[in-house]
Amino acid sequence: ILKKPEFEMVGYKKPANLGDGSIHSFIHQLTESGKMKKLSETRPAPQQIWVCLSDCQSCGLGCSGFHVCCRVCVEKTEEHDFSKFADGELFAFSIPASEWVLYETNSESATKELHKTGIYELVKEVGYKWNESIRLHFDNEHECCHNGEWIPGKIYHFLLPVVPI
Repeated sequence: ILKKPEFEMVGYKKPANLGDGSIHSFIHQLTESGKMKKLSETRPAPQQIWVCLSDCQSCGLGCSGFHVCCRVCVEKTEEHDFSKFADGELFAFSIPASEWVLYETNSESATKELHKTGIYELVKEVGYKWNESIRLHFDNEHECCHNGEWIPGKIYHFLLPVVPI
């Protein structure tokens, strides 16, 4: 369990549906167009590019007919330089202070088991529940798989805002 003060995320966003390939397609489009690389180069030190899924009502797009808002983003720091982006190209959003459960594994089977069991159920076992006032989560599954195959040595990270039960 981590405690994080309020922070800001910056990146691209698009409405998506779960299970129809639209999230993978969005990430693929960002990669093929060079936008993922451009986002990674906003800071001199290596950084984590996160996929953030939230309910569509909380992202600000006002979409209907979609399960989630998919945001591909980085945590903004003083070291970042976003000057190479056009006005309006990126979307920034603030995340309030919270505790976060961090789940990490380098195993594809453990990642599949997490999705099967459910992170919401798993966090209850350690005395926490999802912080429903922050209706999103972050993960880096896109970095751990290529063409549907797990990349050996990659570490899967899943961040979920939580509060004590």
